[in-house]
Amino acid sequence: MIKKILLSVIALFVLLVLSGIALFQYNKSPQIFEPSIGGLYHEAARPADPKSQRNTSSGQVVGFSDNYNTYAWLGIPYAEPPTGELRWKAPRSYKTWSGVRSATEYGGTCLQFWGALAGTDGEPGDIVGQEDCLSLNVWAPKEAANKKYPTMVWIHGGGNDSGTASMYQGHHLAGSQKVVVVTMNYRVGLLGWLSHRAIRETASNREDASGNFGTLDLIQALKWVQSNISEFGGDPNNITIFGESAGGRNVYSLIASPLAKGLFDKAIVQSGTVDTTLRTLAEDFPDQPNTSAISGLKNSSNALIELALKRQKPNASSQELRKQINDMSSQNIMFMMKGMDAKELMQLASDNSDSENGYMRVARVIRDGYVIPDESLLTLFTDPNRYNSVPLITGTTRDEQKVFMARNTEYVDLKLGVLPSIKDPELYQAVSDYVSQNWKAGAVDEPAKIISANLGEPVFAYRFDWDDMMSNALLDLPKILGAAHGMEINYVFGDFIGGLQFDITYNRGNAAGREALAQTIMSYWANFAYTSDPANGRDGKLPQWSAWNASGNNVLLLDAENDGGVRMAEVRTNVADIKRKLTGDTVFKNQKERCKAFAALFLHGYQTSDFWNSQEYLALGCAEYPVGIFRES
Repeated sequence: MIKKILLSVIALFVLLVLSGIALFQYNKSPQIFEPSIGGLYHEAARPADPKSQRNTSSGQVVGFSDNYNTYAWLGIPYAEPPTGELRWKAPRSYKTWSGVRSATEYGGTCLQFWGALAGTDGEPGDIVGQEDCLSLNVWAPKEAANKKYPTMVWIHGGGNDSGTASMYQGHHLAGSQKVVVVTMNYRVGLLGWLSHRAIRETASNREDASGNFGTLDLIQALKWVQSNISEFGGDPNNITIFGESAGGRNVYSLIASPLAKGLFDKAIVQSGTVDTTLRTLAEDFPDQPNTSAISGLKNSSNALIELALKRQKPNASSQELRKQINDMSSQNIMFMMKGMDAKELMQLASDNSDSENGYMRVARVIRDGYVIPDESLLTLFTDPNRYNSVPLITGTTRDEQKVFMARNTEYVDLKLGVLPSIKDPELYQAVSDYVSQNWKAGAVDEPAKIISANLGEPVFAYRFDWDDMMSNALLDLPKILGAAHGMEINYVFGDFIGGLQFDITYNRGNAAGREALAQTIMSYWANFAYTSDPANGRDGKLPQWSAWNASGNNVLLLDAENDGGVRMAEVRTNVADIKRKLTGDTVFKNQKERCKAFAALFLHGYQTSDFWNSQEYLALGCAEYPVGIFRES
């Protein structure tokens, strides 16, 4: 008996070791599946290399020698600080500096709630970063000075309310594939997107009036790239924009924006969406019905102004405060809002946000009718003459949603206080499949079908399937995490040491396979940047990646060799099929769960209506569940 107990204890200990005491390496994050930060961010500034001195439109800069035989230039300002009177204004070109500016450290993170994507130390609920944050970073092969390599401009993710460029190092992609890589910071959250009549009525031009200041930052950064990148060895006439999650959504928004016309030549969307926000949702009070039959966002501009007034008049009723807002001039509203400290502004939004996890629930990518068209992007994509039609790669990960579910106690319990254990495996997989397939349908299949059917430029689709991870009795990562949202970024940059990391998924056993897949993905991405076609990669030896077809193989699967490897396959996902499946799926325990799932899937945070249909919702038997009761943003 004692021997059996001893063997059981030893077996448990071995399982704990196998399950990664590495779980406890995560920096200050209460969630074990949060990505971690590594690499240059934690290192002191590198010594400047005189051979890296370059001229820009604002003055001279000097960078440093980086890995993979590259030079790097960090923290180059591309616009004036958007502070004071320039808060909620379109970015202005940066003025000149004298002498040689050191470009050996990243610029400041844009203001946000601290989280895993902030690129800086902090605690849950902290506000980190600064308003003066509009800078970019460049990596180029050392021999690029006398060449013109393709330029790849990365747009970071983070929900458009968090994230920073310092999480991503471009040295491996630049050095191994002979491209110039640019990353940049842009305003996020309520400093990046805010729409209100006070902003419009006090603006001196349509850009200032738009509310899309984060989008305009990206456009300004692309203008800087076109004007300056040749000094770093990049080709200003061959620019590829690429981004993940909110960065992918921003890529779609730049494809749609008439103000971005001619600023890029190709685009890559990684787990992005075509979502844009109705102006009514961005501005109306949360309990104020509007023409879409859905009230404004919790952190709409009017809701935030009401909270600001409430601090001045804590005993005033909501009715009194709203009357005051209606009576106030636009000039007085802007005087009040611009007079507030930036962190005080952030605190206004904190009660209606998930600030503990770094998310601010505000409007993003607003249909202002000038910077962003006042219509669905899917409608826009029916006419190549009405958007910036360029060759496009778009794709998702197979299990987008699991990284979020693995941290949600609605779906998991924690063994030993830290190890997630799925409560209902059938429900867990079903919810993951619904969300991940719907994500693919909205980000890949629906845009690809529309663009291809209407003679737009070629679309190349992929799905990232890699899940060659630890699996044992205590922690089955392929089931809990799978090929999760954001996991492909390490492979795109070929970086498993610096930047954004999913440390828990890495081990010696899968190192060779990871490195091989990273080389493959970098090769495809770079060949696309060179030729507008990923084809067989830079060396011509990879499996042929064919453009989207109406029938037959339409998606490139990116996977480990022991799971089928990299290959073309026919994987079609459409919203109509998802809706039909949901109608009769017995995985939902009651009608309220089914209605909640329909609202969550097809109303997309109540910021777009591409796939929402009120009649379908009622026909599902959801009349007794107004969609507002399921609202999260």
